[in-house]
Amino acid sequence: MAKPKTSAVAQAKASAAAKKAKTPGINKSVVLVLLAALVPFSLPTVVLVFFTMLPTLVAWVAEKGPHRYAYLCVGGLNFAGLFPYLFSLWFGVHTLDESFRMITDPTMLLITYCCAFIGWGMYSLIPPLVVTYLANHNRHRITNLRAAQAKLVTEWGDEVAKKAG
Repeated sequence: MAKPKTSAVAQAKASAAAKKAKTPGINKSVVLVLLAALVPFSLPTVVLVFFTMLPTLVAWVAEKGPHRYAYLCVGGLNFAGLFPYLFSLWFGVHTLDESFRMITDPTMLLITYCCAFIGWGMYSLIPPLVVTYLANHNRHRITNLRAAQAKLVTEWGDEVAKKAG
């Protein structure tokens, strides 16, 4: 007996659902266990990263929904502000005392937190700018297409503009 025909859309949805079921993603508990295993070997780094990346943690916890991108914007720039200090810790004196000295340095905290603030600004400002640009671009394109359509109508007659049906 022949299988009933299914539409391409239904097949694509079924394929996407099957792929989603097969790849659950990274298990958060596995990541936490691995990070916990690294703590004794790099405690100064962990302490420095924890206290300076707090804005990223807040962005990750605060944002809800399936499309979570705030922690990427905030975290990327937050880490960019932290990176020079991590290098000086790794290639200098890698002790817990040095890590606490860095954390209590107001300049270092100001730089890392200001970088995170810039990330929040980018997350807040860039999407409306992109929407405005795309709206203007589409409006301009519609105007050009209508002008081209009017030119075709004058050249070929009104039959060109009628819908087939």
